[in-house]
Amino acid sequence: MKKWKKWILIISIIIGFSGIMLMGCKIVLEKVFAGMCANEIVKKVDSPNGKKTAYIFKRDCGATTAESFQLSILNNGGDLKNKSGNTFVSSEEFSVEWLNDSKLQIKYDQTSETFKMDSRVKRINVEYVGK
Repeated sequence: MKKWKKWILIISIIIGFSGIMLMGCKIVLEKVFAGMCANEIVKKVDSPNGKKTAYIFKRDCGATTAESFQLSILNNGGDLKNKSGNTFVSSEEFSVEWLNDSKLQIKYDQTSETFKMDSRVKRINVEYVGK
């Protein structure tokens, strides 16, 4: 019975170590490839109560990918990080309008490619209107 316990311990250590190594590789790869992309703010629109900000930005990740237009909703005063949008991602430009403190409307071209369309972000309801 002691041999089984020893093998279980060894296998557990190997699995744990492998998990740690995979997480480390993921973090390193995210850091390396994040530097290849750049965000350029197109427009910044504050909510009526000033608690949230909608950032429309253009994201460019180099020659191998097409640029995209993206939207992130952040708490007011939050910095737009060099990451993908947390709300909407489209191949074409779009516009936004706050309907009230908790509802944002996005008007976008229905013929554009959309890669992300979340309906609720940071307690904000998002409404999409195709043109």
